[in-house]
Amino acid sequence: MRGISALAQIGVFTLLIILLSEVMSHPMWGETGTPPTTVDFAVSIFGDWSVATIVLGVLLAMAMIGASYLVRDERLVNLIWDLEGDEE
Repeated sequence: MRGISALAQIGVFTLLIILLSEVMSHPMWGETGTPPTTVDFAVSIFGDWSVATIVLGVLLAMAMIGASYLVRDERLVNLIWDLEGDEE
């Protein structure tokens, strides 16, 4: 089992190195263009990528709602304390 785990870790590390090298060798990282401004970034996020931004917002909201649901504590002792309060 440890061998499979080690092999999986090496495979993931190798994949990350390959992806990083491919991304860094892309011509968009050249010195020819000017860097985008904050306004250009905002226009692209809310203009060109508006649907992706909305989908990402919905997914993040679902994740927060799911996390708050999982954190709830519904043990009987806590439910009784919520209803009656601390009357000691």
